[in-house]
Amino acid sequence: MSYRIQIQPEAGSLLRTLAPHVVLRLGQSLAEAAEAVTGGAHEEAHEVRVGDCVLQFVVDHAQGLLRVTGIDGGPVLAEARA
Repeated sequence: MSYRIQIQPEAGSLLRTLAPHVVLRLGQSLAEAAEAVTGGAHEEAHEVRVGDCVLQFVVDHAQGLLRVTGIDGGPVLAEARA
């Protein structure tokens, strides 16, 4: 089953502050995680870690939706905002 990806507005604005190569690596890791997700009746919370960045997402199997709910960029995000 393929999943749509929805990024919450706050997470989207944080992603836009990161370097393109970090966003690309997060996207690749998210795609790999989506492929590994197995179906279930309930939403499942997951996270993807790339270096110091952690991308939190929820999988809604019923709707075939991966919802990015947050991102913690640690020092990488702090540098991007400076």
